[in-house]
Amino acid sequence: MKKTIAILTIVGSIAAASYAQGTFQWSAPSTALVGQTNTTSYSSFEASSGNPSPSGGPGLASGSGTFPLYYALLTSSGLNTAPTSVSQFSGTLSTAWLFTGLMMTNTIANNGRMTPLGASGTGVATTGNWLGGSTQNALMVGWSANLGTTWAAALANLQNWAANSAGIVGTAFFGISTSLAIGVTPGTADPGTVIIGPGSSQAIDGSVATGSPVVLRPLAVSTIPEPGTMALAGLGGLSLLLFRRKK
Repeated sequence: MKKTIAILTIVGSIAAASYAQGTFQWSAPSTALVGQTNTTSYSSFEASSGNPSPSGGPGLASGSGTFPLYYALLTSSGLNTAPTSVSQFSGTLSTAWLFTGLMMTNTIANNGRMTPLGASGTGVATTGNWLGGSTQNALMVGWSANLGTTWAAALANLQNWAANSAGIVGTAFFGISTSLAIGVTPGTADPGTVIIGPGSSQAIDGSVATGSPVVLRPLAVSTIPEPGTMALAGLGGLSLLLFRRKK
């Protein structure tokens, strides 16, 4: 009887470990790890056509509502290339890039350095959508504060950009990490698996000399007028014609 209980206990422990949340070493490897914005070209995400190319170059963005910048670690079991459309951020792990719950931020005050959020005192953090021992792929996305302080809020704005862009204060930025982590297996305890550089196989390549592994590009504000605006413009034009005929 005691042997049976012991065996069941061991099996139960193994099963629990297999289905535990994954753990990562969620800490910046160096002060060189900073996020930057680039204003030389529009982001391919939700950028409306026909807009002139913005001026300026890489560097920390300025403007109302832009800072701080936020970053999120996403994972997928079925995708191994960077997403090219907003639709790839919704679905299942086999068809989309989903949020792990791990985030970073940076501000002008710390010279753009990316600071991990939500880690323990030892720099370890647990993930959602990623069980310990399961091999998946990972990347980072980054966005400006005027899109929201959470990934859910930023994604909602991206998914409804045509309607929401006009209400955003300042220039909105969005970007994806220049490196992807392919075939990563998180740990199940402290200290967790390394997910931030050095090395191009990491979700964030901390060895990048410029310290710019995530470049955020501006989202172009939609220039298509709303139906109500078009209707008012039409009425205005009709009124002007009637006024001229009376004269």
